[in-house]
Amino acid sequence: MESSTILRRLTEMLQERVGATEVPITAQTRLQELGIDSIILVDIMLDLESELDFTFKSMSLPKNPTVEEIVQLIRDSMDAQTA
Repeated sequence: MESSTILRRLTEMLQERVGATEVPITAQTRLQELGIDSIILVDIMLDLESELDFTFKSMSLPKNPTVEEIVQLIRDSMDAQTA
């Protein structure tokens, strides 16, 4: 799966969680800027695993990650599953 597809779906999920589709979210947006805390993020991560049919290698996240860092974690986990 391409990073752009993952980014698009993650962005949609984040917009749903913050309750406003007009909130601009870019790859450099930090989740804290959106009011996404670690509990909400874990919930989103579990939803992404189900929807995109993969399992995270680790649920350890950088402190206040960017959207791009989450996309990279997803890519790394997907790549590890196919290796």
